[in-house]
Amino acid sequence: MSITHEREEELIKAIKQRFPADVKDATVLRQSRIDVTVAPERIVDIAVFLRDKLGFDHPSGVSAVDYNREARFEIVYHLCSVQNKNQRDIVIDLKESVPRNIARAPSLVSVWPGVENYERESLEMFGLRFDGHPHPEKLFLNDNWNGPPPLRKEVRFPTD
Repeated sequence: MSITHEREEELIKAIKQRFPADVKDATVLRQSRIDVTVAPERIVDIAVFLRDKLGFDHPSGVSAVDYNREARFEIVYHLCSVQNKNQRDIVIDLKESVPRNIARAPSLVSVWPGVENYERESLEMFGLRFDGHPHPEKLFLNDNWNGPPPLRKEVRFPTD
């Protein structure tokens, strides 16, 4: 039995046609799961396109990955559609990579207000700064935490 990924391929095609120079990679991982890696300087425009033209109106999370050996962070926005019932099962992982020594990216709070706390968590746990974020302050750690961002790969905590 052959599984086709027509819906997923059509979404990738639409993104690549609109942003041919800014999509670094786009892959169908499996049915209903798409990875799209874009240039950080264009992520806001691509996010608006995903929201307004393709119907991805809901961020279900934001995560970060520390690729210490590659000297970069990857920021991943997990996006879905609530309003378009024909693609409610599809999740797009919108990704961007930023250098570890310049851990900054544009905030997507203006596109999806629901990413506000997710970006705050990435700031706190990885030290990622989101330009334009309305409240870049601690979310989970104690106010007296003066240590490094605890989820960075080089951080080591003493053991007993």
